[in-house]
Formats: sequence, structure tokens, C-alpha cells
Amino acid sequence: MLQQILINTPVWVWALLAFLVYRGVVMSRDRQVTLRSLFILPVLMTALSLQGLIQHFGIRFESVGFWFISTVCVSLLNAAFLNKTGFRVVSERYIHMRGSWMPLVLMMLIFSCKYAENIAVAVQPALRDSTVFIGVCSISFGIMNGLFFGKLLAILSLLTKHKQAASIKTASMLTLADGHGAGETV
Repeated sequence: MLQQILINTPVWVWALLAFLVYRGVVMSRDRQVTLRSLFILPVLMTALSLQGLIQHFGIRFESVGFWFISTVCVSLLNAAFLNKTGFRVVSERYIHMRGSWMPLVLMMLIFSCKYAENIAVAVQPALRDSTVFIGVCSISFGIMNGLFFGKLLAILSLLTKHKQAASIKTASMLTLADGHGAGETV
């Protein structure tokens, strides 16, 4: 049976797996990334999660609602308690990211859960109507997506603080320059 499952898996699934492994290895090294590129992985993983949930279970509270609630809760918790030493603002456009294997682990978890969900639904079509199965899948994907979005929220918060500090510094320098220049003309 396992052999039949592997043989009948579409080629694009293996290509996606190879891409995710490649991205995970790249993310294991220190790097500078643009703000825009920080959104790619959370959005891609969300699309991957939601595609399977909606395809198998439709748009209903047990699928999308549980996913949404768990994603928001984990995102906020992760953003609040994430160790922020793994990244720092280089400029308004660039963030220095310390290498980590955690993105690869999360991507492989999402991929594995999605693959297992597809197999389970193919083997047992009745699972499409099981509230417990739908809830477990939805909450699991929501937790994993929330970990990606929580990190993104923490970085955006750090970037906002960096911009505020830069604008305060600029404003205070302008005030000092204006005050100094006004003192000379009197």
C-alpha cells in the first residue's frame, strides 16, 4: 500500500518537497533579507495549508474557523514571547537573520501533515465529514502557520521601533540644528 501511495503521488509534490528542503537549508545560514521577502514563506505555507483544508473539507467553521483562531492565537503568543536575538534591523529595507533549522522543521511538518491528510482522505473518504479529524487538521495547520506569522509580527514590531527611533533621532538633530542656528543670528 505504501508503495502504491508513493507511486501515485504527483511529481509536483516531490518538486515542492525539494523546494522546501532547499529553502530550509538556505534559512539555516545567517543572511540579510528584504522586508518583502519575509512575507513569502508565511504566505506560501498558509496557501499550502488552506488549499488542502478547503479542498477536502470546504469553507466551513470546523476547517477555516479553527485554522484562523489557532493561527491568530499562536501568532500573537509567538510574537510576544519570541526570542528576538535571532534577527536585527540593518536598515529600513534589510533585516539580518541568524540561521536556524526551525523553518525547515516547520516546513517539513506542514508538508508531512498535508501529505498525511491527503492520504487519509483518499483511503477513508468518510473523514471529510469527521468534525474531530477536520478540527485536528485545521488546528495543527493553524499552530504551524501561527509560528511563521508570529516571527513575522515580531520582526515587523522591531522594524517599527527602529523607524520610530530613527525619526526621533532625526527630529532631535533637526531641533538642535535649528536651535543652534537661531542662537547665532541673535
